[in-house]
Amino acid sequence: METTPGPPPSRAESIAALQSVLSALAYSLTRTGTHARLTAAAGTPIDRPGLALLRVLADEPEPLRVGELAERLGVRHPHVTRQVSQLAEQGLVERAENGGDRRVQLVAPTRRGRDTLARVVGAVEAKLSESLADVDAERIMAAVDVLSRVGKWSWDSAVVHPDTQGPEDTESGV
Repeated sequence: METTPGPPPSRAESIAALQSVLSALAYSLTRTGTHARLTAAAGTPIDRPGLALLRVLADEPEPLRVGELAERLGVRHPHVTRQVSQLAEQGLVERAENGGDRRVQLVAPTRRGRDTLARVVGAVEAKLSESLADVDAERIMAAVDVLSRVGKWSWDSAVVHPDTQGPEDTESGV
């Protein structure tokens, strides 16, 4: 959004503009074509739910239980179980029993999973760098602050009871 001469927008106008941009951004980022272009640029076939799961696992120093993954992703346990199985078949995650209890499995990314995530993140960062070539680091960090706050608000208000299916269960496929 470019700055125009004249009085600065009011807080309400600024928030309305942010809502409009976020809505368009959410639509764009959740489009199958957008994801397909990014993963093609990264040279790796991985679906959005698998990518989200790899991101969570890669941020953790220790393997996570499927239930912990479901909680962190804000989806139901069966969705994560299916996704973990698919990623394990692709060699992107590995499962291990938790202390001999077959019912509890720990999940961790494999080296291939970490490499896949790194390639996709690199492709996204390259596109962002290209798109923001004329924007200084201070403005980018201001956007990071605002978007982080919005993300926390949306995450906090999106948490649903595990027995309830929320929109995130049907949209993401996890």
